[in-house]
Amino acid sequence: MTVYRLAYHHYVTDKTGIGARLYGGRWNPKGVACLYTSAHISLALLEKFVHARGKEDVAGLMLLSIEIPDRGDLVYHVDESRMVDGWADNFDYSQWLGKQILTEGTFVAFSVPSAIVPAERNVIINPQAAHFKEVRFHKPVIFDIDARLSDRLV
Repeated sequence: MTVYRLAYHHYVTDKTGIGARLYGGRWNPKGVACLYTSAHISLALLEKFVHARGKEDVAGLMLLSIEIPDRGDLVYHVDESRMVDGWADNFDYSQWLGKQILTEGTFVAFSVPSAIVPAERNVIINPQAAHFKEVRFHKPVIFDIDARLSDRLV
């Protein structure tokens, strides 16, 4: 399984999940490390774009491709039909769910529906997982955003 991470050059090669651990996110509370990725480059961009406060937040990004071995025991696929109604607006719930999976340490990653495009998946990687060493990180490349998109940010 190939997943994609968009991040600034000084963060893109981080394999520890320090940013998520320090600040928390939709699928992890503060104190729990993880790496946020997406199943598609376009979804990774949408996830970055929706959190951008201005044009500078999408400038200078790097794209990192990550290979997770295609073994069923390494990735847990969260079933949206079993999630609570309104999960996309319930950070307490999504952080609780993510923390359960991340702290167990069994899975290298878990996939969840995107709150932006629920039919597509984000993949949260657990750097503390027992089999994390099987994950392969490719060399990051510069990711230029079309001005027609970035110019929409103030």
